[in-house]
Amino acid sequence: MLQIILAILAFGMLVIVHEFGHFITAKRGGVQVNEFWIGMGPTLLKKERNGTLYCLKLLPFGGACVMEGEDGESDSAHSFGKASLPRRMLIVAAGALMNFLIGFLIVLAVTRPNGPNGGYIVSTLADVDPASTAAGELQAGDEILSVDGYRILVRTDFEMALSRGADTTYEVTVRRDGEKLTLPAVRLEAAVEGEDGRKMIGLTFAEQPDSIGMHLSMAARTSVNYARLVWVSLGMLVSGQVGVDQLSGPVGVASVMATTASYSLAAFLQLVAFISINLGVMNLLPLPALDGGRLVFLIIEGIRRKPVPPQYEGYIHAAGLMLLLALMVYVTGQDIVRIIAGG
Repeated sequence: MLQIILAILAFGMLVIVHEFGHFITAKRGGVQVNEFWIGMGPTLLKKERNGTLYCLKLLPFGGACVMEGEDGESDSAHSFGKASLPRRMLIVAAGALMNFLIGFLIVLAVTRPNGPNGGYIVSTLADVDPASTAAGELQAGDEILSVDGYRILVRTDFEMALSRGADTTYEVTVRRDGEKLTLPAVRLEAAVEGEDGRKMIGLTFAEQPDSIGMHLSMAARTSVNYARLVWVSLGMLVSGQVGVDQLSGPVGVASVMATTASYSLAAFLQLVAFISINLGVMNLLPLPALDGGRLVFLIIEGIRRKPVPPQYEGYIHAAGLMLLLALMVYVTGQDIVRIIAGG
């Protein structure tokens, strides 16, 4: 039960962080914020200060930042529509940017050296076993940059890249002696027998000593990798490799978070960071009702030199919101069915 409560609070906090990004950017930019909610549902507490009504809601999910003139016309000099176009774009994007920032800070806090000598395992090869199928192509000192076009940001990307291949021959790009080199046909098969009898590819990756610079680099690379994994998942969804029935909503996410929390705090925080960055990426998708959809209309305004009529934009966002809510109801139902079946 404690893990479930922790998961719900963590998920709710990520949404609040997102809305706070909109809130603080609007306030700093001179845009009137009429209401700022924490949670959803019936109001438990409320207090007005400096023209903003702050509300604490019953359900610890979600939140909202309601700005003057955000979804309609307003004569106020401090309305959203009266702000400059670059400032409005920053306000709209600020929620996702805050999710990216929080995700990175969490990764920075929990990232630890993973090498046997207290350093970080990187994508540079320390040794290539003579019995490896890659021997003669790859060599010690090669920094693996990409495999079949999949960029290697962190060491674990190597296995991810191999899993995406159709066979065991790959195009590998390395940095060798300071120069980029593309090897068009590298065989990466598990043909080397290890001490425990398992078959391995026969590549040993190097370890870099721990340092502040290395720590920052690994945290940044991990954060970018989290964002990329979201895009990879979306690509699999669009291409049909993953079905809509495999998506998870808040219930499923909270369930996974609760399970992860029972393993270790570090694993739980890593998952929270991934979800935070996930929220940032998803909100910037150019879809109606999302921040990315609002950015599209602002970009159109910049091109046309005049805004899209508010009523038309409102219709499109309303339709997008209805579709989004229908999807949320569906995936939540799938989450509940999976939890019941698993229980």
